[in-house]
Amino acid sequence: MRKRDSNNLVNKIIVYSVLLISAISVLLYIYFSNEKPLYYKRTEYFLGTYVTVNVASEKVSSVELASSAFQEIARIDSKFRKNSENMRSINASGGNWVFADEETLHIIEACLEVSENTDGAFDPTVYRLVELWGLASTDSTPSIPSDNNIDEVMNTVNYKNIIMDKDNDRIKLLNNSMIDLSGIAKGYAVDRAIEKIKSMDPDATGYIDAGGDIGIVGPKYGERPWVIGIRHPRSDSADNAIEYLKMYEGAVATSGDYERYFIENGIRYHHLIDPKTGRPARNNTISATVINKSAMLADAYATAAFIMGKSPGITFLPRYGSLVLLIQEDLSIYKSPGIEGYTGK
Repeated sequence: MRKRDSNNLVNKIIVYSVLLISAISVLLYIYFSNEKPLYYKRTEYFLGTYVTVNVASEKVSSVELASSAFQEIARIDSKFRKNSENMRSINASGGNWVFADEETLHIIEACLEVSENTDGAFDPTVYRLVELWGLASTDSTPSIPSDNNIDEVMNTVNYKNIIMDKDNDRIKLLNNSMIDLSGIAKGYAVDRAIEKIKSMDPDATGYIDAGGDIGIVGPKYGERPWVIGIRHPRSDSADNAIEYLKMYEGAVATSGDYERYFIENGIRYHHLIDPKTGRPARNNTISATVINKSAMLADAYATAAFIMGKSPGITFLPRYGSLVLLIQEDLSIYKSPGIEGYTGK
């Protein structure tokens, strides 16, 4: 009996060992047969900033997807930069009708929609004021303009000076106004580049980051969120985050008073000019982040949210598909209802 029991024990050990080895083999097969795709990451300079495309695909070369995305970004950059032939033609119209193609009218129409929705806080004609303050680019020399100079330029700032005739593909600008699309073109380029990638592989994943305007191509490895840090607005390091967002889809953009500014007599003067005053917005807000399905709209609404501030401000923006996170001067954070789903808090 003892020998029989011993044999049974040995047999059981053998059976369990075989089952264990089989289970391990199955798990190893599943793991290696579902190997995660490798991401291809590339950075180039477009749209006045560094643009990063990080993409992966199981069907198409990730290098090819990134190249296609950058081709589209380069096209948009050359078409909508301030000194492009397209924009020079519109800004030199002098109150006369000039031709504008469907894509140009589409972007300008989006600008005007955001302007209407935010009571002019976002205004594509504000560039002359930014230029007057010397904050149009890092090559400019910033200074505080006189009240008379501000008043003179203010006569040209009003989004209602933009008149479109979509039926006849034409546009005109009144009162010597000038359109600058830098507040929306980066986001538009991100949207279009993602569309290019998705047309080649609908299941591609990754993200595109154009100077803080970030659009999600698809979840990380197809199932995980991308974790996006919101820059601490008073840190010297761009990598120092004050808050994090977890995103599977959509887009996010941030506008802050740390991007282009100068300090005089202890006062910070930044490039986010309030179209109603002609001066840098002062409402206790130092950073505004917006989540939207579209990077183009996130881009524009982030500027508007900064200009409007918390009070009386941005509480109505969710009705336009925009969730807002504002950072105040004391570094307190205001989050519009619904954004907790992205912060995890």
